[in-house]
Amino acid sequence: MTAQTDPVPATGDAGVRLVFGGLLASEALKAWSLRSTRWLVALALLLPIGIAVVTVLTGRSAVSSHAEALGAVLGAVADTNYVPLLLLVSFGTLLGTAEYERGAATTTFAVVPRRTPVVLAKVVVVVVTAFLASLVSGLVSFLLCSALVDPPVGLSDPDVARVLAGTSLFQAAAAAIALSAGLLLRSSIAGVAAALGFIFVVPALLQAIPVAAGVWFARTLPGPESTVLEVPSVSSGPGALTWSIVAVVLWTAATVAIACVVVRRRDV
Repeated sequence: MTAQTDPVPATGDAGVRLVFGGLLASEALKAWSLRSTRWLVALALLLPIGIAVVTVLTGRSAVSSHAEALGAVLGAVADTNYVPLLLLVSFGTLLGTAEYERGAATTTFAVVPRRTPVVLAKVVVVVVTAFLASLVSGLVSFLLCSALVDPPVGLSDPDVARVLAGTSLFQAAAAAIALSAGLLLRSSIAGVAAALGFIFVVPALLQAIPVAAGVWFARTLPGPESTVLEVPSVSSGPGALTWSIVAVVLWTAATVAIACVVVRRRDV
């Protein structure tokens, strides 16, 4: 007679990975089940491409050198950044507020009482979606615009990689900040206003105060630091670029951490 052996329980790490993977799939499904989120991402992809192409078509007659062609193409791509930024901020905020506005947050938090994994899963969905949407839009815009100018320009030209990747990073960070604002305020309108205010208005107000420490602090915020990441004409060495990336990532992580703490501690 053989002895019956109990199955070996799964390790804690494997269980965590399984649960978080399920949360990711659930949050992605919830995100794409909303018609408004699909529209926001689609517009963030397509509108910048159309605007950039029109911009290059109207100004390409003045291009006579490679430097002018590169400036015209990168300028056309960068000048459209505000369009996907506003759309992706709205996208992030909506993902933070949708469950509260539909009354589904109670069910979600009953399934995952710790709540922090839910917030982090939402962050991953928002960041990946926003980064890819911005990168694809910028890349397609650049390639189409580069085909419309003479002499042609390429992805290996100076500042191209910085502008495309930096813009994608900043817009993904802005979407994550907006998600955090939506989770904190539980209102889409208030979340969008708070996110844009933190990114752009707060730095402007601090820089208007004639105090050196305040001006320095304002320059570390995501809005001012994004200049090094996404503006073609900004001269930046490796140190400045690295600092801008670190500043944007740290501020984004800070807002997400605040959202995790608040969401976990309040009733719903």
